[in-house]
Amino acid sequence: MNVLITGGAGFIGSHVAVRLLTRGDSVVILDDFNDRYDPRLKEARIAHMFEDGKKPVVVRGDIRDRELVEKTMMEHKIDSVIHLAAWASVQPSIDNPYIYSDVNVNGTVVILEAARKAGVSRIVAASSSSVYGGITEFPFREDMNIMHPISPYAATKASTELMCATWNNLYGIPTTCLRFFTVYGPWGRPEMAIFAFTKAIIAGETIKMRGKETMRDFTYIDDIVQGVIGALDHANGYHVYNLGESDGVPLPRMISALESALGKKATIEEVPLPSGDIPKTLSDITRAKVDLGYRPSTNIEEGTKKFVEWYHEWHDRIFTQTKLD
Repeated sequence: MNVLITGGAGFIGSHVAVRLLTRGDSVVILDDFNDRYDPRLKEARIAHMFEDGKKPVVVRGDIRDRELVEKTMMEHKIDSVIHLAAWASVQPSIDNPYIYSDVNVNGTVVILEAARKAGVSRIVAASSSSVYGGITEFPFREDMNIMHPISPYAATKASTELMCATWNNLYGIPTTCLRFFTVYGPWGRPEMAIFAFTKAIIAGETIKMRGKETMRDFTYIDDIVQGVIGALDHANGYHVYNLGESDGVPLPRMISALESALGKKATIEEVPLPSGDIPKTLSDITRAKVDLGYRPSTNIEEGTKKFVEWYHEWHDRIFTQTKLD
């Protein structure tokens, strides 16, 4: 396949690109390398995650740039799109809903229209477990009513799903939306809990735990990549799938796993869960198992060990040195 990955310098996108290139697909990455988090991390992903001879084409630009997006798809004869570009995280979306709406909704429309014009044969688009909002029935199933989001970010992801469904209905492009559940692992985003907690524990700083009853379905990056590629390979019609580990992990268990991996105890301050955040997430992945062959296999204890190994090797090289080795 000739695959375009929007947001391909991001956490999930870069890992998906590596896997696709390894199996022989051609990959074009479209990313604006913005500073929502330290862009040195994105630059390091592109510079160090890919083997010589198996590197993606990198196009630097904004998904809202219609001319650039259409030109990229046409010039590289794109037949498949993995649309991951978005502004992520719940709390910043409450403070700045305008950029979230503009990028996540309008940007998605640009991608869908460009894909239609280019004759793309399949689309996979990122959604989020945040769309489940205040639902208190567990586990979360794809057929639940998500029309009551509790943050602008969640609303933009629900809108992404609706836009994808509309373009599939109008133009028949096989389109799959994936609801990701708290993805973590090597090369992850710095503001994510596991990354931030690891940094604090090593530095001897207090970590702020948002409630000992808070539960997250932490999903290791390799398992997510398996699900994304399964969705790409099995694209037909319009479908929505949960991609999680299907293991609800209370925050104290996650912190305990980090302490074990780091060999150091954490200093913990319990703080309230902010408005807009979901108290608990847990995925029903039955549909993804049946349709996509999705088989997550990495529990939080194993996943945190792998993340800590990466952190020890790469954090200082990325964030404290002016030039990587």
